[in-house]
Amino acid sequence: MGAFDEVAPVTLPDPSDQEQATAFRKKWGWEQHEQVMLKGQIVVADQEYVTNQYLTSGTGKKSGEVTMQAGHGRFALLDRMIIDWSFLRNGQRVPVNRENIRRLPATYSNPILETIDKIAAGMSEEEQTDFLDSANGHTVDASESTSLPLLRS
Repeated sequence: MGAFDEVAPVTLPDPSDQEQATAFRKKWGWEQHEQVMLKGQIVVADQEYVTNQYLTSGTGKKSGEVTMQAGHGRFALLDRMIIDWSFLRNGQRVPVNRENIRRLPATYSNPILETIDKIAAGMSEEEQTDFLDSANGHTVDASESTSLPLLRS
């Protein structure tokens, strides 16, 4: 696959594997009709967006001071990667927007973030480190001498 080839979106749970979808719904408490569609790849613009949400400059006590906001990275990752969903409120479809993404319960956001981690696995280790560390609020200490893999098999 080339750098600019189209990558198909990822649907969670996977509708092509009914056994896996049933197990997923049971584990996370999702209803039968509920699905989320995610972008199939992470690109530089996504990395930039997440990092910009995670770090703010000039908001501290001193001009030019950088402030890190760890919670913003997780939200920015969801905001950037969720394309569509089938969630309902009182029988009406809930629109995909920043406000509603922020209202997702952990039983929805956690498996979505796990799937995004799998999508990121297609990136090089350095790209994963740069992207996922900014998304989860982890800061790398300059004294760290080794790079640990972010994703477990």
